[in-house]
Amino acid sequence: MALFNDALVQEITALVRQRYQELGTALGVQPTQENSDQLDEQSSLQRNLKLLIGVANGEYHRTDVTVHRVELALTRLLGLLLGNALHSNAIFPDGFWQTDIGILVSRARWWISVDDLITISNAAALAFGENIQVNRMRIARAIDNGLLEWVPDPSVANPQQNRRVLRPQVERLRDQRRLPE
Repeated sequence: MALFNDALVQEITALVRQRYQELGTALGVQPTQENSDQLDEQSSLQRNLKLLIGVANGEYHRTDVTVHRVELALTRLLGLLLGNALHSNAIFPDGFWQTDIGILVSRARWWISVDDLITISNAAALAFGENIQVNRMRIARAIDNGLLEWVPDPSVANPQQNRRVLRPQVERLRDQRRLPE
């Protein structure tokens, strides 16, 4: 049985539509209901959501092309959900990873980056040469400051130990010397 279905597609679409209407009102342009209804079935948002749900439900096999498509779909979805006019990094709200949308995002990220996700301890050792408390705290601050993305590891129940970060991001920040003290 599938974990996610079209109800989640409709829920996310409604959230994006509500934000679209709020922005339209703020700009003095009210979007028409008939235009937004026509876009539902063939919109890129709908296609992206169905692809992500298929991945989260285990319906896809990993190929380079599919991984690339899913990564683009996830990037677009997160841009719509978290994007802002200043193009600054947005931080996931508390409790996000326990929602259906958070679980969908987590599963898609794991599917895309399964070989590149590392623990905070591994990130500390990679970035600073050793896994000690002060270095783990620097990685945690980098996450809190939006310099590193993280996703929960679904196989670890303890929320203090289930954070995983992307190895390429840690390497990039290490090379740029941008990790917080």
